[in-house]
Amino acid sequence: MKIKTTIIALGVASAAFFAFADDATTTNNVADAAATNAVEAVEGAANAALEEQKQPTALERWMKEIEKGGTTMIFLGLLSVLGLGCAIERACTLRRAKIVPDGFASFVITEWKNGNFDAIRESCVKSKSVLARVVETMLEHKDATDYQQAKIFAEDKAGRELRLENRKSSLLATVATIAPLLGLFGTVVGLLGAFSTVAAVGEMGDPSILADDIGKALVTTVAGLAISMPCLFIYNIIKDKVNLYAVFLEEEINDIINHVFVQRTK
Repeated sequence: MKIKTTIIALGVASAAFFAFADDATTTNNVADAAATNAVEAVEGAANAALEEQKQPTALERWMKEIEKGGTTMIFLGLLSVLGLGCAIERACTLRRAKIVPDGFASFVITEWKNGNFDAIRESCVKSKSVLARVVETMLEHKDATDYQQAKIFAEDKAGRELRLENRKSSLLATVATIAPLLGLFGTVVGLLGAFSTVAAVGEMGDPSILADDIGKALVTTVAGLAISMPCLFIYNIIKDKVNLYAVFLEEEINDIINHVFVQRTK
């Protein structure tokens, strides 16, 4: 009886021991799995942060694309600087005060009738406008008895001055014309490089071998058009503005001629 009891007790103890051992093993496995998952999560977050840091900015991407254009992009950059400089110069100097200042014609008519020519000359020097230079030409012919002669001299002076103003904006038209042609030149150079690469490799099975040359062709084309379009737009605006000022200048000249020459000869 005692032997049976002892055997039963040993069996129960063994069962309890193995059960405890299984529970401990399971617990350890769960703990190890949780630790492994935590480590993997930390590593994944770190890798994601590194990938995010490695992603280039928009400026870096643009610079990389510009570098693909090669030497052609340097000349396109110079053209863009010239166009921008001309546009800024025209925006700062092409104003109505520089062509037909308000009230100047009325002042000239009043002083001319009073015979105060010195005041008119002084005002023309201070004004430095196109109308002022035309009035200076009128002063040189103030004793003319034929108003048609004075009008011809005045209109000829005004025409020369306006042609000079148009010539100052011609650089924009030049940039707008050359930029797309230079971009096309870069395109042709890129395509020539692509065909040379194909000839060297002997096949076109891998498109990546043409990516650099084709990228150069596309970048220069886009850059040329991006420079040409705004330059052409600004040039047309400036041209229309000069034409409008030309109408105002013609009206002021006719007004002065009618008051100081035509009425005097009647």
